Amino acid sequence: MKRLLWLFCFFYNSFSLAQDVIIPRFSFSFGEEGGKPGQFIAPTALSADAQGNLYIADQGNNRLQKFTNKGELVAFIGGFGWGQGQFHYPADVFVYNSLDVFVADYENNRIERYDKDLNWLSSYRSDISWDERYQFFFPRSLFISIHGDFMIADAEHDKIVKLNSSFQPELSFGDFDWGSGTIREAFSIFCDSHDFIYVSDSAAGKVLVYDYFGNYIRDIGLNQLKKPKGLFIDSAQRLFVADAGLDQIFCFDASGDLYFNFGSSGAKLGAFSEPSDVAVFNHQLFVVDTNNHRIQAFDLNW
Repeated sequence: MKRLLWLFCFFYNSFSLAQDVIIPRFSFSFGEEGGKPGQFIAPTALSADAQGNLYIADQGNNRLQKFTNKGELVAFIGGFGWGQGQFHYPADVFVYNSLDVFVADYENNRIERYDKDLNWLSSYRSDISWDERYQFFFPRSLFISIHGDFMIADAEHDKIVKLNSSFQPELSFGDFDWGSGTIREAFSIFCDSHDFIYVSDSAAGKVLVYDYFGNYIRDIGLNQLKKPKGLFIDSAQRLFVADAGLDQIFCFDASGDLYFNFGSSGAKLGAFSEPSDVAVFNHQLFVVDTNNHRIQAFDLNW
């Protein structure tokens, strides 16, 4: 009897420890509501470079801010407008090769390119000579694959436009006639190292997965997610999702099964108000806590 009791306690404690290991622990936060450098008004997205610097789309202030992974302000650029170094509703940011920083400048209908020090380099737009299915008007999210191809989520027609490294159109998919892979409300896009493309559908409450040619593969998170927004996939193929409807962060394993979820609604540290994006760097999870106007960091102890 004692042996059975010991075994029960051993396995129970082992299970409990395993559960504790995969629950993120709050580490720190930075930012507050305001227009001063280092403050935010409804930040929407972030992306990290290889050194861990964080580039954050500060939507309400129409600017891009750069921080260290400790939350220390490095630089910022922006202000309302349509000229060089200005934005009108910056919706997403993506760091490519730690050298180039791309911003989805939503209301200006363009993609802006900066260097790592936030010096303006160039602008990209749809070309009127392109076929209509390749046009994008309100870029909500962007991602550049390991092959250098641009993936742009267009909010005008809720589709994904794929452009090559020379910014020439190659593919469009996910729009109204795409069958099971039709996107109702494209919010964020992410392409993993195996060339699978993930799109969060905020209206359908799921993440859609496509191959590199736009063929629909499967859904993730259906009946679990409510309003998924930002996505991130780490080196172990774990999918992190910021759910603005549930004020939680979800993590799915490589098979699409729920690994863990955490969070609650509120303004306290560790709680969220419409989180809109996530990123992982060195076992640390960063969350864009949009309506609390801050970034929160959590330790991941696998």
